[in-house]
Formats: sequence, C-alpha cells, structure tokens
Amino acid sequence: MKTVKVLSVYSVVYFLAFVVKTRGLSLLSSFLFLFLAVFLYCVEKKEEKNSLPLCGLFALGLLGGEGIAVLQLSRLSLPWSNTMWLSLYLAYFCFYLAYHLFPYIVSFPEKRERERSAGQDAKFLKRCILFLLGISYLSFSIEAISLGYIPLFTENTPHAYSYFHLKGLHYFTTLFVLVPMLLPCLHKLEKKIGLFSYISFFLSLLLPILLVSRYQLIFSILLFLFSLFLEGYRPKWRKVAVLFFFLGVCYVVLTIERAHSVSYLLDIFEMKNRNIPIVLVQPYMYVANNFENLNLLTINLAAHSNGFKMAYPFLTLSGLKFFIEFPLAYPLYLTKEELSTLTILYDAYYDFGLLGVVLFSAVLGGMGEILYALQSVKKNPFLSGIVAQFSFYLLFSFFTTWFSNASSIFYFGVSIFFAILWQRKEEKRTKQGKEKK
Repeated sequence: MKTVKVLSVYSVVYFLAFVVKTRGLSLLSSFLFLFLAVFLYCVEKKEEKNSLPLCGLFALGLLGGEGIAVLQLSRLSLPWSNTMWLSLYLAYFCFYLAYHLFPYIVSFPEKRERERSAGQDAKFLKRCILFLLGISYLSFSIEAISLGYIPLFTENTPHAYSYFHLKGLHYFTTLFVLVPMLLPCLHKLEKKIGLFSYISFFLSLLLPILLVSRYQLIFSILLFLFSLFLEGYRPKWRKVAVLFFFLGVCYVVLTIERAHSVSYLLDIFEMKNRNIPIVLVQPYMYVANNFENLNLLTINLAAHSNGFKMAYPFLTLSGLKFFIEFPLAYPLYLTKEELSTLTILYDAYYDFGLLGVVLFSAVLGGMGEILYALQSVKKNPFLSGIVAQFSFYLLFSFFTTWFSNASSIFYFGVSIFFAILWQRKEEKRTKQGKEKK
C-alpha cells in the first residue's frame, strides 16, 4: 500500500512538473522536481531508518539532476522529446517498484550473530588495505616512469590526467579509491583510530591529488562517509564540514591545475547569461548537460546497439574483445565533444530504447535490494563497500553510465573478490570452532 501511495504522488508531481515546463515555466518545474527528489529521499529515510536509502539516493541523483537540468540556462539546450521525459519517469518508477517488490519474490536469510575475533579480522583487513595501496602505488610508479611525468607537476597541460594512462594498468593504479571505505570497519574492530588508519587515509587521498583527478578524490571521500553510515556511525557535523572544506579546497586547486581558463570553459558551456560566475556555471553544466546528451540520443538515434553498450565492460575486462570481433564502436550523441558525460540511462536507452530503460532500472532496483539485505545480514566490510559504491552511483546517477563503465565494474569485481576471501575466512573459523566443541 505504501509503495502504491508513494508512486502515485511521484506520478502526479512528475506530470505537473512536465506540464509547467512545456508551458515555459522552467523555474516552477525545477522547484517541483527538486521538491519531489527531497520528498522521496525523506520518505525512504524515515521508512528504512537509514541515512542511505537507495531509493532516496536515486531520487536525489536522477530527479534532483532533472530539476537542475530543466532550467536550461545554456544555448546547448534543446526542447526535450516525449521519449526523453518518459525515459526519466519510467527509470525511477521501475527502480522503486522492483526495489520494494523484490522482498516478496525472494526470501533472504535471517541475521545471525557470529562469534567474532576482532584481532584476527583487523589483521586480515589491514593486509587487504596494504595490498590495495601497494598495487596502486606500484602501478602509479610504473605509469609515471613510462610516461615521464606526474600530472600534478605539469604546467599549462590541460589534459595531463587524460593522457596519464597505460592501457589496462590504470585500473590497478586507481584501486586506492577502495581503501577509505574499509577504514570505518577497521575502526569498529580496533575500537580506536590508529596510526595505520591515518597513514592509509592520507596515502589514499594523496594519489588522486597527484593524478589531478577530482572525481577519484570525491569518490574516495564519499565512499568513506557512506561506509561510516553503513557501519552505524553518525559522524559529528563539524568533522564532516572539515572534510568537505578539505574536499572543496582540493577541488579548486585541482581545477586550477587542470589549466582550463575561464574563457575557455565559458566558450564551451555557451551560457545564455555569461555573467553567471564560473563557480556556479561549472557544477550546473556537470549536471544539466548530461540530460541534454541523453535528449539528443532519444532524438537522433538511428539504430540500437542491442546490448553491446551495456556489455562493453564485461567484454573488455574479460579479454573477449581481443579474441572475438564485437561491434563496440558506436557514435556518441553529444552537445559538444568536450562535454561527454551522459547520465546513468544513456547506454540502457542506446541498447533497447524505452524497453532498455525499464529493464535496466528494474534490475538495478532488484540488485539494490539484494545487496542491502546481504550487507545487513553478513558482517563483511567488502559487502558494505559494495553497497557504498552502489549508493554513490545512484546519488550521481545524473553524471555517467556507471554500470556500463569498465572502471566501476572493475571496482565491483575487486570488492567481490575480497568479500569472498573474507567470507571463506569466516566459514573456516566457524568450522574450526565447531570441531573444537
């Protein structure tokens, strides 16, 4: 009953926002979408008694992003097609429906208290953290030596990070992003924040700064915060404010280091009002233009990719593309070549149109419910890390095609590998305990 009520409210408010937008009332439409996003987040947060409700995060990311995009402050914006509107509506509807209906279809194991050995678990987790940091720094050193530079220390090189890649190896260079999400569990096991945690946190944030990667810095810090919530911590707002202040300062510094002049950015963004400060223009375009790219796809797509867009990371990471010829080169429909971010729905629509959006969103909702249920049952830091990653991708669903992105799938794969190792360790200890009895 609650699901029907929420989806009814969602449908009514979405339709109103659509109608007022088509009548030229962009500001009112924006307000309705933003209200809807916050409303859905608050409802889910209250229902699940949790600060990271997956349906709520998806609402903030997709519908909140839509609320910003409908303002259409850039000349790059075009009227949205009916298919574009319907795609966005169905995406959240199907995600929400699948997420809340899945528990009635599949039964999950009940939570069982297991005997824990905090000392052994902490040692194992530390070894995993050291392994991830070691692989990252070794791979980074190989890339720096081979390419002859470190992005942070270049001058007047706008695309230094983009070119700092050795094919295949760079996936391992960026594994440091998984380290911060493990530290809250380590703190829970050790009952303190030790020197190891401080050094690991510092080293995991140093690499994205050296790489001049704003995304990886944001990703690392938010995974850390999300893991804190999942482990049951409620960090003081002062500490969170300090963390975000650090993030803001680093973001500004890394933006400057990327050597993109304000005039260059304004020429690309083509704002209707060029007097809007660049500090507002840049984040606005990082959200809004992704929806414009999706709109162009719905208007201009000549032929669907029939599953190959979503399958790309699996074909790449498995190595199949080197042995079997697949049709992987498809044109991107972009407002400008430099503005290449796409929203989470782009590849799903590219593959099968509206049907692709419906199936993708429903599967995503089902996966979210499964992951959340498993994470709450099993005390596995890597499962919590997977949920933290999933939460991040939903919150930033306005940005890119996370679930057909090779890096995202690689991070999931590495996390699953360590989650299996952790689970086997737990099962082995349980078996030994039974044999002793």
